[in-house]
Amino acid sequence: MTYVFAQDWHREGKRLAGLEIAADPISSDVLSRLGVGTGWRCAEVGAGGGSLALWLADRVGDTGQVIATDLDPGHLIVHEVPNLQVLQHDLTTEDPPAEPFDLVHTRLVIEHLPDPENALTRLTDWVRPGGWLVVEAGDWSTRYEITPSAVFEATLVAVQKFLASAGFAPMFGRRLPGLFRDHGLVDVGGEARSRMLKGGTPEMEFFTLTIERVRTAMVAAGLISDDAVAAALALCADSSFAVMSPALVSAWGRVPGNGRVEPYSLDS
Repeated sequence: MTYVFAQDWHREGKRLAGLEIAADPISSDVLSRLGVGTGWRCAEVGAGGGSLALWLADRVGDTGQVIATDLDPGHLIVHEVPNLQVLQHDLTTEDPPAEPFDLVHTRLVIEHLPDPENALTRLTDWVRPGGWLVVEAGDWSTRYEITPSAVFEATLVAVQKFLASAGFAPMFGRRLPGLFRDHGLVDVGGEARSRMLKGGTPEMEFFTLTIERVRTAMVAAGLISDDAVAAALALCADSSFAVMSPALVSAWGRVPGNGRVEPYSLDS
């Protein structure tokens, strides 16, 4: 499997920034409701541009610690934050970078890996007894146009087919709560959220640049014409156009054991 979204693309930083604008409010809400707070030791795996790692660093304070990892940390935007450490790390082959964490979070990472279930097993090993694992993955079955467009739908179908041919699991998100239970986690829960993305907005940037990133390869594979992709990209820039994003499925669970138990309210 070859990862499609390699960090060396000249617009990858902007694509990741669009993702953060669209998804950070969802992720930070879930983590807030779990009770992430002062003194927690957290790992952000596949940290991308680093915005959520910075949010966690602020949340855990001077007595806490955040380790942000990425296969290629070149786009991690890190300021002088003493409780945040950036590491280059390969989840699929390397051991955890430190002693077990109170929280391990990853978003839109494991569905791109050759064996996402093994990745989930490895992530569970990063969490201390009583600590939380939170994994977020997409479910592409939910996306639809608020402004109907046959060419945009055809382009999204082509994107999904192309990514699947490269090893991406587009419906993996819906499996997460069940897999958490299978892995022996307790207090398991999950939810899925989709956001309306308007043409020409920063939230749409992730969608636009994802299409642009795979445009040449999709056309070369015969999945869609370049004219159709151009028309879809024009819609992404049109303020009258709107689409519901693929759902971001957030799943959480606690590693059983006698560790510190934090209050949480996600299921209350």
